[in-house]
Amino acid sequence: MKISLEKKIIIGFILNLFVVFAIAWVFILRIDKKRDQSLDNSLNLIEISLIIVSVILLTVVYFIIRAQLRAKNISQKLLSENKQLLQSIIDNTSSPIFIKKINGEYLLINKEFESLFKISNEEIAGKTDQEFLAPLTAKAYRDSDFEVVKALKELKTEEIIQQEDGEHTYIAVKFPIYDATKRIYAIGGIFTDISERKKLEESSKAANRFFMMSVEMMIISSLQKFIKVNPSVSRILGYSEEELLSKNFLEFTHPDDIEITQKEVTKLKTGATSIKFENRYICKDGSLKWLAWSVFPDVKNELLYAVASDITNQKEIENALSVSNMFFDMSFDMFVVIKDLKFIKVNPAFTRILGYDQNKIINRSILEFLHPDDSKMVTDAIKNLQISDSVISHRVRERTKDGTYKILDWTMTIDIHTGVLYAVARDVTKLVKNEESLKISNMFFNMAFDILTVAKDGHFIKINEAFTKTLGYNQEEMDKIKFIDLIHPDDKQMATEVLEKHYKGDSIVNFRTRFLCKDGSYKWLDWNSNMDIENGVFYSVGRNVTKLVQLENEQQTAIDDLYENEEKLRLIVENISEGIIVANADKKIIMANHMANEIFGIEEDDKISPNLSNHFELYFPDEKTIFPSQNLPMERALNGEVTTDIEIILWNPVAREKKRVLISGRPLVDQNNTVVAAVVTIKDISKYKQMEQELKETESKYRQLIGYRKGGSDTMI
Repeated sequence: MKISLEKKIIIGFILNLFVVFAIAWVFILRIDKKRDQSLDNSLNLIEISLIIVSVILLTVVYFIIRAQLRAKNISQKLLSENKQLLQSIIDNTSSPIFIKKINGEYLLINKEFESLFKISNEEIAGKTDQEFLAPLTAKAYRDSDFEVVKALKELKTEEIIQQEDGEHTYIAVKFPIYDATKRIYAIGGIFTDISERKKLEESSKAANRFFMMSVEMMIISSLQKFIKVNPSVSRILGYSEEELLSKNFLEFTHPDDIEITQKEVTKLKTGATSIKFENRYICKDGSLKWLAWSVFPDVKNELLYAVASDITNQKEIENALSVSNMFFDMSFDMFVVIKDLKFIKVNPAFTRILGYDQNKIINRSILEFLHPDDSKMVTDAIKNLQISDSVISHRVRERTKDGTYKILDWTMTIDIHTGVLYAVARDVTKLVKNEESLKISNMFFNMAFDILTVAKDGHFIKINEAFTKTLGYNQEEMDKIKFIDLIHPDDKQMATEVLEKHYKGDSIVNFRTRFLCKDGSYKWLDWNSNMDIENGVFYSVGRNVTKLVQLENEQQTAIDDLYENEEKLRLIVENISEGIIVANADKKIIMANHMANEIFGIEEDDKISPNLSNHFELYFPDEKTIFPSQNLPMERALNGEVTTDIEIILWNPVAREKKRVLISGRPLVDQNNTVVAAVVTIKDISKYKQMEQELKETESKYRQLIGYRKGGSDTMI
């Protein structure tokens, strides 16, 4: 069994320790005076032997340690050489490399890393990211370090680093580094600059986007079949992408053009490019399209890169011009022929629209009549036309003879062989103004707080945002629903009658209906509507009055309750045996019951004065002292004071009649605690007082009869 160097040192140390203990034991034996002297020779021999063994063991341990130190020096030298070799290797690597402790302190970086972050290997040793990087960048790097430590595996991230020439994109590969005990003690990282690759990828994506977005037909094909087509091919020809890729492209070619197409393909096989080759293609719907081809061949891979323009309109224009010269002078549109940017022929419509003499326009530059801001657009368009040999359309402002400008829509094509431009222009000045007005109308249509709708054939064909906000439906949903189906069943008869009025020619109809909301509830809408009878189109304005209807219903309910309570109150008041009068803050009697009418002797309530002194002479119960009118309960109640059972004598000098009454007063206040009215009750106690007096007189009479003496004991005689 092989024993390691470390174990050898431990064993030697233990044996030497035993020897030292043995020598100490011999020394202790010698100290004992009672020892057996005959053992001294043996002890001497043992001691000498132990010393020899100890020396041998120490010598062995010495050589072992020396050998270990020599091996360590060799290892350190090899480690240093390996470190230098590693440093040399990574310094000559084009990718930035680093090694850092798991606590974030850097151990080693290469030259590329030094160049990237402007810090040397000596400066960075022992530093962390926070000491030389921006805080956010340092935090991001530290977080990715933690991810490596947690995952214990290689991780890749994409990072953007700002350099002198701009931003660079790097792929950062970070990986754990383990020690001899398989424990992670450091993190290594390699940055790979992928900026150029990213640019190439972006360029490729951009090229592909242009390929897919192009309005021209763009095709990659073999010598027989399409391999890749952009959406314009399907849009122009009508076939799906699968149909286009599944057949030989000659199957789409007009039979009369197959031969010339095959000859063109044969020419392309030689490496010659094809410019402005024209043929006809059969569309899916059976129609024909004239196509102008520009084809570049890749002979090595047997691929063709082609761009095709739909020149059907151009061909039709050319044919139309060739057969319709007789109508040139009759046209309402401007027909012009241009060469070298000069008019060489114009029709009478030019004079009618712009005002210039037809004959004086010849050989004048077209740029003279253009608005300065539109000149460059036209010249650029003509240059493109000269290159592409197609048809272009543009809208420009042309100066009239009186100095004003008119807006014209131009359609222009070119005879590539002669350089002659053929153009047609239409005056769209009024159309543009109408479009602007329509845009403004649509803006107000969508901004309106009221509901705005346009209806036809039973459907709302246009609604504004207020409609959606109020009822919840969008335009797509309303296209599937008839508006009559949203009207409450109880209101459909009225809605039908409104429609009949419209059909009879009534211009504006005002009506109110309940409409079903998307959430299942109903809302009340007030409508004003009008109809374009000729086109069968309804124009309506609606307003949500649900809350108003609720308030009206609540108000009517409150009024009904008020009338009912008023009748109940009146019935109660009329059946009370006391006189009751109510006066408002203006001291006007607003109500009096029949008992009050009887007390005052007046039938009409409004003829009763709240001031009793206007009807009676007022006295205190002693019937001598005049009662002041300002202390009457009515006056005090209107001042907010409550009075109860004030006894007053009412003397009617006309009827010569006296009444003894109890009067009480109560103020009526509103929610602001303001007195708005006063209620006064009058109780006629004349009969009660008379009966009381008669009772007293009777009692006195009978007491005298029985010999009752006031203030003494009763005596019977």
